[in-house]
Amino acid sequence: MSDTIAALATPIGEGGIHIIRISGPDALAIALTLFQSADGKTADDLEPQRVYYGNLIEPATGQPVDEVLLIRFRAPRSYTGEDVIEIHGHGGAYVSSKILQLVLDQGARAAEPGEFTRRAFLNGRLDLSQAEAVADVIHAASDKALTSALAQLQGRLSDKLNALYDALVQVLAQLEAAIDFPEEGLEFQQKQQLDKKIQSANTEIKKLVDSYRQGKIYREGLRVALVGKPNVGKSSLLNALLQEDRAIVTPHPGTTRDTLEERVRIQDIHITIVDTAGLRHQPGEIEQHGIERTRHALAQADLVLVIFDRSQALDDNDAMLIKEVNDQPKLVLLNKSDLPQVLDGADLMRKLAGGPAPLTLSATGGEGLEGLREALYQSALGGRTSGEDIVITRERHRQALAQAQSSLGRVSQSLQADLSEDLIAVDLNIALEHLGGILGKTFVDDLLDQIFHDFCIGK
Repeated sequence: MSDTIAALATPIGEGGIHIIRISGPDALAIALTLFQSADGKTADDLEPQRVYYGNLIEPATGQPVDEVLLIRFRAPRSYTGEDVIEIHGHGGAYVSSKILQLVLDQGARAAEPGEFTRRAFLNGRLDLSQAEAVADVIHAASDKALTSALAQLQGRLSDKLNALYDALVQVLAQLEAAIDFPEEGLEFQQKQQLDKKIQSANTEIKKLVDSYRQGKIYREGLRVALVGKPNVGKSSLLNALLQEDRAIVTPHPGTTRDTLEERVRIQDIHITIVDTAGLRHQPGEIEQHGIERTRHALAQADLVLVIFDRSQALDDNDAMLIKEVNDQPKLVLLNKSDLPQVLDGADLMRKLAGGPAPLTLSATGGEGLEGLREALYQSALGGRTSGEDIVITRERHRQALAQAQSSLGRVSQSLQADLSEDLIAVDLNIALEHLGGILGKTFVDDLLDQIFHDFCIGK
């Protein structure tokens, strides 16, 4: 990282201001070839963390390009941990691109996506999980997503993982001491004590693994599939939740032949609703393709809204539906409450193997919709409120923690079986490697490329 990088740190286009960010050993020198302080200050006069007003000039002509504010951040007290200069200019698309080009002409290199945050990680300003949280803060689309991203950025997950990592390192130190001095090997009782520490750590790791479903919902929103037999009211319910006529509704069964996705916000949670083709016991060729897509939507859903027509008795199509959804997280809805009830609710719940009481509603009349919205919101929360236990939000973290959990399970079994310390240490080292990978204690460049590829340029 011996070179100096630069990029526009604000969105491309017109706005109130634009910010050009420069980071690296030549940041100040480059800025001073372009900046003329209004009161004649020199490089020695520019104190860090202060704002200076002046003109940005074109070196070849000495002509002003823009009136700007300049802020200097001295290493290591900057975002990247390097010398950083920010130039705040007027928000025109042309003038900002001209200023950036002048900076590049003085020897800076155009930054790659996420390169400023990558340097912050490599310089120890952030660990890898915190660096990932920067992108999550930027892309947060709800209060829950923002709260969980900020908690990760501020180090709550890092603190938890570092504590687990340190506890396991202490266990490893005892094992390695026994390996180095076999005449003083661990007694079985000592291994039992170490096993308690391993099981305690594994319990905490399991909690984090189990939190992923909830964290993913916070980060990406709740994915909900509407399923039911043809003409049960799925598309009408989609329109009611969206409060607009998005799906075609007719009295003829089988109108919906493909899946239709729409997003709705309920309080501070984004919900993706997938309207699906009706499940029919003996479908035609075209309907069969729709049913296969319905099954795919079921497999991808966090929650299934299983819709029955309360004005009709259960039939073969309903029986097929029950078989498809019995193992899914679900809410059962009895639609068409504006019509006389024929369906036997108690019989239905027996066939569904229990679960929460069904919600009664009318997709066309609006009855019960507020109760459904509240049930969807509570399902998205998963019984949690803001500020509670840490949740993980990324599949990379879930995989690493699950692998660490598996390795620690083998460590525990080996300790209980009184196996040799060197065999036990192998699995413990594997667990530490997985935990360290989340924090960036160990990494490969390909992983960093993958993580920072989705960042915007300038961040």
